[in-house]
Amino acid sequence: MKKIVGITIGDPAGIGPEILLKGYEEIIKFNKFFPLIIGDIPVIEKNLEILNLNYRIKKITKSEEIEENFLNIYPSEIIKNKNFPIGCDNEICGKASFNYVISGIDLWRKKIIQGLVTLPISKKSWSLAGYNYPGHTELLAEKLKEKNYAMIMIAGKYKVLLLTIHIPLKEVFLYLNEKLIIEKTKIGYEFLKMLKIKNPKIAICGLNPHAGEDGLLGDEEIKIIKPAIEKIRKYGIDIKGPFPADSIFRKEFDLIITIYHDQALIPLKTFYFNKMINFTGGIKLKRTSPGHGTAFDIAYQNKANPESFICAYKFLVKYLL
Repeated sequence: MKKIVGITIGDPAGIGPEILLKGYEEIIKFNKFFPLIIGDIPVIEKNLEILNLNYRIKKITKSEEIEENFLNIYPSEIIKNKNFPIGCDNEICGKASFNYVISGIDLWRKKIIQGLVTLPISKKSWSLAGYNYPGHTELLAEKLKEKNYAMIMIAGKYKVLLLTIHIPLKEVFLYLNEKLIIEKTKIGYEFLKMLKIKNPKIAICGLNPHAGEDGLLGDEEIKIIKPAIEKIRKYGIDIKGPFPADSIFRKEFDLIITIYHDQALIPLKTFYFNKMINFTGGIKLKRTSPGHGTAFDIAYQNKANPESFICAYKFLVKYLL
């Protein structure tokens, strides 16, 4: 029996529906899995017209209705026609994309889907619709009642865990402590074990330039990061550091832990923009996502590259389900 993978189409105003349709022929090659699209039919129809594709659509309300050779769509009925705003933040698309994710969680709870790929949303549109979440990761963690979770980026040979995620840089200093480092490292270690990596090696970077230069450029490495490393090693986890953030990516490790968002995303997006994916560690629902955003500036122009979406789907079905 095939496992069903839910795919939320992301913000209807962005490139999510386009990369889904462009990548569809590639993802259905995994014949032990079957994609269930979570989104509104008018959004898909509008994209099919722009892309000049002729997939047949089937509206799904229960798993028994899923049928091969169709785009099987589980709709929210929020976007009711093709006259929705495109290429910009707006309330109706924020409401729709938020509810697609909620539907994905509900379908997983009902065991209709076994995993989830989420396409890009706009945090601003969620806010305009009254949903104040920094992103998918935090929403999934809250709805699944998970307190300890982590954003893990996968790109090429790199796997990178973000110690802090969507918070202002000035607040990183308020969040950084030994407990946080220990909890996130354990999540990263379990992720590596899930991938069947034997004797995984983990590295953590410093907060300050040159990892603090022995306290000359900041003392967080000495007071917080190094003591946390010593405690983590007592759990049998091979972790080294702290390394300067500007050189850590030149070293060979199974997982790199960065202290804040851009330490990870600048190098990964520079060299792996079209292949980077996001995995949410620490939650029971296996979820991946492309590592890019809604790209409003090229939406509905047949310019979007589906490669990151294809990578996200492949990683989910090959390694996690």
